[in-house]
Amino acid sequence: MCVLLLLLRLQDSYAQAPAYFASPTPALAFRTLTTTNGLAENSVYAIVQDRRGFLWVGTQDGLSRYDGVGFRTFRNDARRPSSLGSNYVLALCQDSAGNLWAGTGGGLSCYNPRTNRFYTYRGGSTDSSGLTDNYVRTLLCDRQGQVWAGTETALHRFNPTTKRFTAFRHPASQASSIRYNAVRALAQDQAGTVWVGTGEGRVSRLDLVRGQLVVDPRLQPAGDITTLYADRLGGLWVGSSKGELRYLPAANGPIRSFKPNRKQLGSLPGGSIKTLFADHNGTLWVGTTEGLCRYQPATGTFSCVQHQPRNPNSLPENTVQALGQDRSGLLWVGTEAGLSCANLLPSAFGTLDMGAAGAVWAVTSDKRGMVWVGTEENGLLCYDPATGQRRQFRHDPADPGSVAQNHIRALRFDSRGRLWVGTQEQGLDCLEPGSSRFVHYRHNPADPSTIADDMILSVYEDPQGKLWVGTNGGGLSLLNPTTKRFTTFRHDPKDPNSLPNNYVRTTFQDRQGRIWMASGGGLARFEARSGRFTTFRADGRDPRSLNSNSVRCILQDKQGTLWVGTEGGGFSRVDDPEAGRFTTFREAQGLPNDVVYGIQEDVQGHLWLATNKGLARFAPATQQFLTFDERDGLLQNEFNAAACHRTAAGRFYFGGINGVVTFQPGAIRTNPTPPPVVLTGFRKFNRLVELPDTVITERRVLRLSPQDNVFSLEFAALNFQLPEKNRYAYQLQNFDAQWVPAGSRREATYTNLDPGTYTFRVIATNNDGIWNPRGVALNIVVDPPWHRTWWFQVGISWLIFGLLFLAYRVRVGQLLALERVRHGIARDLHDDMGSTLSSISILSQIARNHQRQQRPELAAAVLEQIGDSSRRMLDAMDDIVWAINPAHDSLDDVTARMRRFASEVLEARGIEFTFRADPSVQGLRLGMHARREFFLLFKEAVNNLAKYAECQHADILLVYQHGQLQLTVQDDGVGFDPHRPAQGGGNGLTNMYTRAAALSGKLTIDTAPGQGTILHLTMPLEA
Repeated sequence: MCVLLLLLRLQDSYAQAPAYFASPTPALAFRTLTTTNGLAENSVYAIVQDRRGFLWVGTQDGLSRYDGVGFRTFRNDARRPSSLGSNYVLALCQDSAGNLWAGTGGGLSCYNPRTNRFYTYRGGSTDSSGLTDNYVRTLLCDRQGQVWAGTETALHRFNPTTKRFTAFRHPASQASSIRYNAVRALAQDQAGTVWVGTGEGRVSRLDLVRGQLVVDPRLQPAGDITTLYADRLGGLWVGSSKGELRYLPAANGPIRSFKPNRKQLGSLPGGSIKTLFADHNGTLWVGTTEGLCRYQPATGTFSCVQHQPRNPNSLPENTVQALGQDRSGLLWVGTEAGLSCANLLPSAFGTLDMGAAGAVWAVTSDKRGMVWVGTEENGLLCYDPATGQRRQFRHDPADPGSVAQNHIRALRFDSRGRLWVGTQEQGLDCLEPGSSRFVHYRHNPADPSTIADDMILSVYEDPQGKLWVGTNGGGLSLLNPTTKRFTTFRHDPKDPNSLPNNYVRTTFQDRQGRIWMASGGGLARFEARSGRFTTFRADGRDPRSLNSNSVRCILQDKQGTLWVGTEGGGFSRVDDPEAGRFTTFREAQGLPNDVVYGIQEDVQGHLWLATNKGLARFAPATQQFLTFDERDGLLQNEFNAAACHRTAAGRFYFGGINGVVTFQPGAIRTNPTPPPVVLTGFRKFNRLVELPDTVITERRVLRLSPQDNVFSLEFAALNFQLPEKNRYAYQLQNFDAQWVPAGSRREATYTNLDPGTYTFRVIATNNDGIWNPRGVALNIVVDPPWHRTWWFQVGISWLIFGLLFLAYRVRVGQLLALERVRHGIARDLHDDMGSTLSSISILSQIARNHQRQQRPELAAAVLEQIGDSSRRMLDAMDDIVWAINPAHDSLDDVTARMRRFASEVLEARGIEFTFRADPSVQGLRLGMHARREFFLLFKEAVNNLAKYAECQHADILLVYQHGQLQLTVQDDGVGFDPHRPAQGGGNGLTNMYTRAAALSGKLTIDTAPGQGTILHLTMPLEA
């Protein structure tokens, strides 16, 4: 029992503890990348960052390029001469032209970033480059743009004009072993001298006048030289395989030597020295087989970092073989267990060392600067930041003056210096200044003047000295400091002007005197004179209403603007406190989480928000968020309700599930460097495509065929500080109307683009939201399909023009043909009918004269002639009308008319005839002109036969053979001599020959006196 009492008293005593700034943040917190992340192999021998910003890593099994998210690995392929010379990559450097040089176990490879190809120089009789052997252990790209390569047999200088190497060695007379010219390390000092470390343990300088290596006599061999580093002062650091580090001053001063000694604090740990490197601040780092060491020049000692098996953020393995630093300041470490990086700047986020205090629900400070912390299980803690001492107050069932409960939910100092403590279930406690005894205020259901409920959520003293106590279900209590009695406000469902909800998280009076309550039923404004509440709630129909009824915190900034944090609805700016008009900011606007537990304002006017996913800094002027989480050094991502506080000195405290995070907002360093943005890949139908001439990273124009209707472009922001926080936006100009926010997604896919020219642009932020507005641009030309090309369009235009011209010519030909027919008809009408009508007119006059002279016989004969002329004219008219009717184009109609005409003429003369039309003529068609000429020719032939042949029988045959229409008219009459003038003195035969010529045909007449007559017409006709 005595022991127990002693322990309880010790809990109230002071105990020495580190202050918040003394909580030992690890000197270096490493993030390690291995083959699991895509690294070619875990044994890393070389590191270099190129001009673009890519990080190149040489390993035992290939060369990897890192873009902040993933690796692309290059390896040797015996079938591809343009591949890496060997997978065993020992050294890397980039020359002034931007080419990357890789020293390998199979020669010296030069990578052209534009073409994505390697050219490898190899030693041997088959190679004329001058490289003496293939094992290239070290490389140097000096300030003059020259490339130096160290092999096991010599130092080599590359001549970019001749593509050959010049070898430099020690004088042959001085050679003492086979490793005398084995170049293991290279460096260039401030004077431009090239230094060489050899496998024999010598350090030599290059004498360009004599063209040979000259040993520095100041250093004696102490193991083979593994690494050299020339510092800014002109001195040279020398590391050896035996673990000794030596420094050669520039002006032949005394040599300093640092030997490993595991027993002496501050010395090198032992093992072999693998690499030397100085960061941007000039700090020397030493990579050994026993860890990574940092040189402290003020004391001449070393602080070392080694692998810690239980710490995932420690060095992954102690053998450090390569060191480098990127442009953002990250230190990169190559080990036998992967590639690691660490931020050399210490985190500004600290923690309170509370032992096993656990979750924290309340934080505040007093006028003396003491920090008071309310925990979930360990009572009340008091810290003195100046001394690091802490005091703990725990509940003691045997002591009525102890704190009522160990679960503390609210803390508040009033204007008299009293600390008010709200507990989870045991009411409200008050601790007087200088006292360790607590006064308890408990709820008594029988006494309405007691506190509303024992579950306390918040305590607040207004400027008038009144104490407002929010409870978890009991409503809001107001303590009268004089009478020590409480007035309680509760929700009344029947009264819309009552407290909106009995769960009161926060009470706050603004500078205008308005009293606000954050409750589970909305944001309430209290009117002290009337005792009425005005409540603002979420309204889905009003976008300017509150976004959630679960209100957690309230703050008024220096400008007088009210801000409200909610649970699930982000946080809102109160634009109109009277009407309840709000502007809400949520995850879509950059808030890490829509649950906002607490808000504090720093001296710059930034608002700091505690959420379930870290802290957010909000700039009201720009409405931009900057987020911080465990990756930035926070103790935890999840914070607790109302556990936030700002001291008089401006220091912030945020309590969460694991303890308290503390920091000075002004000490938070952000990454101000906009990240380089590059294109990293091009895919067609989700398959990676290697472009033939220029890689996508260097390309400025990309031409796509019409078949490339699904393609993707991959991109990256080359910021390696928390690269998973990088954010992207892209736009395909002439397609996307606006920028497309991509978040952390690093790919854009497009389908079925119309032919044309587009510009693809990508911009990105670094981990702290700093945009690179220029980004990267790529012109994309989508070729049209062949039927939409300019030459095809021109060809089609000419073809259409030609067809139209042809149609025009055809139409003109038709019109001319029609005009010729009209002229022919007019001519026939003029010739036949005109002459016939003239003769009728003359004969009519003659007949009239005969009638006057009483000669009726002569008059009758003349009238008979008039009748014959009229009939002939009617026949001619009938022929013309029939010929111009397109309904008679069929040869069947022509045949029927021919048969009918032959019957009328020949039967009237008593001549027997046969008319045969071969079936081959069926379906044939004759145009108007050809039909007319053909029929009139036939008609002339039949008329001549009837008038002059004196025959008994006639045969008419119509046949179609071989594209020729053939007409034969044969009789057994008297015949005639074709060489003598025609009977009757007419033009019948002449007309028939003329008509045959018009039909492009051939007319033959076979006849002789007494032998009958055969007329044969042949004319071309398409079927």
